[in-house]
Amino acid sequence: MTLSVSNDEYVNKLRAARERPAVLKVKLASVRSSNPGCLVFAFEGDADKGAYFQWVKRLRSDLVYEPFPCGGKRQVLEFREMLKRDLGDLAARVYFFIDRDFDEFRGFDADPATTFATDQYSIENYLVTREVLEELLKDEFHCHAEPDVRSKCLDVFDKRLAEFLAATEAINFRLFIARRNGFVLKKHLPTRINGIAQVALDAVNPVAIGPEKIVIFDEQVTIERFQALKEDFAALNPPMHYRGKFKLLFFMKWLELLAADRAAQNSTHFEKLKNPKGVNSGGITIGALASKSDAPIGLKDFLHTVH
Repeated sequence: MTLSVSNDEYVNKLRAARERPAVLKVKLASVRSSNPGCLVFAFEGDADKGAYFQWVKRLRSDLVYEPFPCGGKRQVLEFREMLKRDLGDLAARVYFFIDRDFDEFRGFDADPATTFATDQYSIENYLVTREVLEELLKDEFHCHAEPDVRSKCLDVFDKRLAEFLAATEAINFRLFIARRNGFVLKKHLPTRINGIAQVALDAVNPVAIGPEKIVIFDEQVTIERFQALKEDFAALNPPMHYRGKFKLLFFMKWLELLAADRAAQNSTHFEKLKNPKGVNSGGITIGALASKSDAPIGLKDFLHTVH
């Protein structure tokens, strides 16, 4: 079945997209009226707040700033450009934080003086690592003073992550094609793990449907363009440069399964401990993961230019 969009609906969407930066500007003016001259950090969305709070606290504990989610990467960049054109001082002490994604700056200037972009795909990529998992195992999973147990779990995680990245390679490539060409997706990307992979504690497999049913666009590329994109995509580091939100979906599902195993009387991966423990995997937030993760490369230097 083909869904049609009326002209009025299409025009309304375009108008809303144009007005969004103006709405953000009004909101910033309101913030500044209550707190003149305050430091403002403009983020893509609410999820960024928790991660950057942990990283900023670690790298520049003296900074006091107002988090300012903008509702998306394009909104951050368009908001930045609007502030540049402002004749007043509204742009003073406003800094912008974006994910690099597959499309990097989307044709906008990098503007490194005011804008920080992650070196990996997104903030989520820094949160799903062997090092973060080890800290979770020590604390939340109560595997302190048990390096052998942790090592076993970490090895299993490495295998599952590799399987997940392989299972979602074609999905990521199709998204890479769309983002590098500026194609509009006809459907939102999956927000549940079952939409991109089948994740079990000891196996990860692809979903039955093809990537063209997951990342949907109508546009075509030439054979030459396709080959060039394929070469560029092959040069990426999958853990660092594949879509971070997909990676985090995998991690949260796998942690949920691992938590169930930790609480089981006949545990598979924690049998040596002899004492089942309940783990609240649902309480593991982005902020909690960021507190255990390395900060993005370059963030420390960028924060030391903030004043």
